[in-house]
Amino acid sequence: MTITFARRAGIVPAIAAAALLLASCGGSGTESTGGDGGGETTFVTGLASQPEMLVRSFTSDALTATVGLAVAEGLVRTTKDKDVVPALAESWDISDDGLTYTFHLRQGVTWHDGEPFSSADVLFSFQEVLPLSPTGAVLTSTIASVEAPDEATVVVTLKQPLAPLLLALGPQDFSIQPEHIYAGTDLLTNPNNRAPVGTGPFVFDSWSGDTITLTANPDYWDGAPAVDRLIYKVIPDSNSRANALVNGEIDYINKFDVDDTIVKALEGNDEITLQNGRVSATFMTMWLNQNEEPLDDPEVRKALFMALDRELMSKSADPDFTEPAAGSFPTGLWATDTGIDYLDAFAYDPDAAAALLDEAGYPEQGDGTRFSVRLRYVATQPYTQALAAIIADNWRAIGVETEPTQDEATVNSDALFVQQDFGTNLLSLDTRPDPEFGIGRVYKCNPNKLAFNNPTGYCNEELDALFAEAARTQDQAARAEIYGQAQEIIAADLPALTLLQADQPDAIRSSFGGIDEFLSGALSGDLTWSALEP
Repeated sequence: MTITFARRAGIVPAIAAAALLLASCGGSGTESTGGDGGGETTFVTGLASQPEMLVRSFTSDALTATVGLAVAEGLVRTTKDKDVVPALAESWDISDDGLTYTFHLRQGVTWHDGEPFSSADVLFSFQEVLPLSPTGAVLTSTIASVEAPDEATVVVTLKQPLAPLLLALGPQDFSIQPEHIYAGTDLLTNPNNRAPVGTGPFVFDSWSGDTITLTANPDYWDGAPAVDRLIYKVIPDSNSRANALVNGEIDYINKFDVDDTIVKALEGNDEITLQNGRVSATFMTMWLNQNEEPLDDPEVRKALFMALDRELMSKSADPDFTEPAAGSFPTGLWATDTGIDYLDAFAYDPDAAAALLDEAGYPEQGDGTRFSVRLRYVATQPYTQALAAIIADNWRAIGVETEPTQDEATVNSDALFVQQDFGTNLLSLDTRPDPEFGIGRVYKCNPNKLAFNNPTGYCNEELDALFAEAARTQDQAARAEIYGQAQEIIAADLPALTLLQADQPDAIRSSFGGIDEFLSGALSGDLTWSALEP
């Protein structure tokens, strides 16, 4: 039979109309509460650093998602219950064999510059935008063809079934971009990436210095937002960000910008809610460049891992929101093999770590050192300052010196995922609800060095085959068994070191109602703004 998914009543896209988000608190930048006075309403978000750009299709930068997903939309979106629901695609049909998806597009939608949205934009996005997406390689290798038989229909045919296809067509991975703006240009350097034209509930207004402003889209297909402006202010210092929230200068800090300093400053403050309501966890991960010696030796990687005191890391960061990672897949994910335990297999043991380095051919020299490694990290990312200090101390104890470099977020991301200019790099990974997109892309072979995919140089064809088999398997229990085999290979090779599972909280003013729903976006940045109530 053919499966049809029609629009559900009451479902709105991510960062949709923000229907009840009225600025009900003090000096948050709100010019009016909006109720009876008809004045302007504003919601202010504090960011730790500048986004890389404002189009999520070309980057895995979380800050890009935080801002850009108010402007852009995908064919679908994901709810807190991991249900895939309509957005620019009003409904879709799936063939019995799971190879053909027919998307019926929403009618009457216009781009923010007034041009009509049509199947031509979707076709262009599949053909030209998707290959540049961080997760694009998964889809482009699976898609046999994309056709647009008319202005309101797009037909996607697969070479083989792809279980999480619909999940990948949300704005996090595949926001639809305007053909009339991108066609014939270098997509990665197009000015639209910093001043985007989308179809979403908010329209890009300006990016001036450390402030980005979006305004309500009065012609939004799901109704004009009640909030007139979304403002994003860059406040690099953690204490200043916390004070801005307490003082009413901002209303919200996304979990990716909430570090231990902010948590400690806000705990016990009844006016601020600290809560993690997301369905995907974040790993604090140590990426190891296997194009450099001695990091190309798995025994060296094992020794470096066993030298790290992850319990101390968790305590130094925040034990309420972090715990030592048990494996390469997060605790609680349906695909995680609970029989794998990094805390047991790679228990903190400096003496054993030193012995492994001796056996691997890296004895201590006369000055007590064995070798040195470069360590890059983002100073403004949660917990990284404390973790970098512990890492340096732990490795020094076994004769490994570090050469630390503190980066801005965009510089670090470019060094890791694009230039691959690092020895070791401490950067978080959002694991996502499905391993194919959050985890698989950073472990699978990446011979063409696609940006925002596996940056380490690690390549294991057996592991690739398992990820491919899991992706085309429809039964979730069967997929979990396959992913279990993949986790065994990752544990044996340790291409990256998962240090902490950091379920960081978002921080938002408690006076707003609907916080549970707001913070339950299934993907980073995919927040349900419309659920907030004054």
